[in-house]
Amino acid sequence: MFTLERENSRFFRIKRGLDGEDVETELRVPVKGETFAGKIIPASVDFTVYIASPGETYRSISLKTGVSEERLKEVNGGKAVYPTARLFVPVGKV
Repeated sequence: MFTLERENSRFFRIKRGLDGEDVETELRVPVKGETFAGKIIPASVDFTVYIASPGETYRSISLKTGVSEERLKEVNGGKAVYPTARLFVPVGKV
């Protein structure tokens, strides 16, 4: 079981206590993939998760996704981009 802990206004980190259905009910959005303790999920369906490849930067991801480099940095808190880094990409917003 998992519990939900609010990390900030856009993202949640799942803690022990709730299962996948409970998380979806709490957030009112579908949760894709496996639900496990420590998983960070967007609180809105307006985001998708992008996994960075070797050599990628905010700029190269920006060119691939059509989202501005500044917006990507803002959404992800400016965290470093490295291979396997999980970044949130706004869907349909530039």
